[in-house]
Amino acid sequence: MKNQLILSILSFLLAFACSSKEEEDQKTLAEQQFEFEIYDSLVVDYLGNLYLADISKDGDTFLLIDHQHDSIFVTDQKGKIVSRFCKKGEGPGSYKGTRNNLPQFFNSDEIIIPAWKGFYIYSKNGEFKRSYELGYFPTSSLINIYTDNLVILENQIFFPWEGRIAEEFGVDGKKFQLQTKRLEILDLETGQFSPTLSFPKESKFKTGEKSFLNVNYKTGLAQYSDSIYVVFRNEPRIYAYHRSMLDIPAKIYQIPFDEFVEKAPKDGDNFGPYEMKDIYVGSLNQIQPLSKNQFLINYARGVTDSEYDQITTKAGNDNSKIFPELSKINRYGWVLFDGKSLSKLIENSTEIGNLGKFISKDEIWFTPNYSEFEKDYVVLYKTRLVSK
Repeated sequence: MKNQLILSILSFLLAFACSSKEEEDQKTLAEQQFEFEIYDSLVVDYLGNLYLADISKDGDTFLLIDHQHDSIFVTDQKGKIVSRFCKKGEGPGSYKGTRNNLPQFFNSDEIIIPAWKGFYIYSKNGEFKRSYELGYFPTSSLINIYTDNLVILENQIFFPWEGRIAEEFGVDGKKFQLQTKRLEILDLETGQFSPTLSFPKESKFKTGEKSFLNVNYKTGLAQYSDSIYVVFRNEPRIYAYHRSMLDIPAKIYQIPFDEFVEKAPKDGDNFGPYEMKDIYVGSLNQIQPLSKNQFLINYARGVTDSEYDQITTKAGNDNSKIFPELSKINRYGWVLFDGKSLSKLIENSTEIGNLGKFISKDEIWFTPNYSEFEKDYVVLYKTRLVSK
């Protein structure tokens, strides 16, 4: 009788647990609240602001940057700095101008840096190995040196370089929008670059009728398995391509944001001079595929022209008042997207800053939030994505 009672209680508890799990699974993405839960960290003994750029495939080596000096740091899994170098400059083996992307591990022994004229390869100790230069002077509509748009697949590198057709078509405008290729592919066997991926016909930017501000179709790139995902800054869509067929999207995901401010184009042949409010748009800043149909998306809502005008009129020319007010309206952060529905903004601790490296849902690394905390050492936060 006693054993029968115990079995009955265990059966009830098991049924209750299964029922709770089923209810959680049945919740739509929009009904769930997610957070980046900190469960581990890596401390680096360095006085300054370091940003995580990459982690080696075996998890033993970390790659960081100090943007103030454009220095590269390599640490072991305990946070000990094993190498430090700076290759920005004019001398042999250096890259000129600004980095166009976070540096990445090219393989187990080398680091790749996308910079002004192409890709530059160094050993983990900073020894110059080789470079792959574009053969034309690239242009940049917008550079965010803290994001990663570099895709390496076997013997090819994909990157959204700009400027190949600048001499003939300029850097924006009606004709440019019809002719531009948004990516360059480097064949590592031949060392040759080739342009690919026009604006898809489904994109609002594929038009010769209106001119869009080129900043607003800045191209973002990500990869999962053999698929390449492309976004344009001020368009709430993800275009999925198979790596071997970049002419036509295999799938298009419309992102159902509650609010995403899309700015109107102009009638002229080119967009022409622009104002600050033309840049405060809804923006896809970064995407991270979790699977074929699931993504982490970092986005900003944007600010409408009327909202911008109201704020600037009230604040006059006082930027110390303008920018805080714009930040209140221009909601931004990370959301989870399953190809159909969208989560609420993902919660995170105030210690968390930029996403540094995504490995899986259970291992997402973040740089510290330097605007909130100042320390005489650097803490990299290891988090996981959980439903509250």
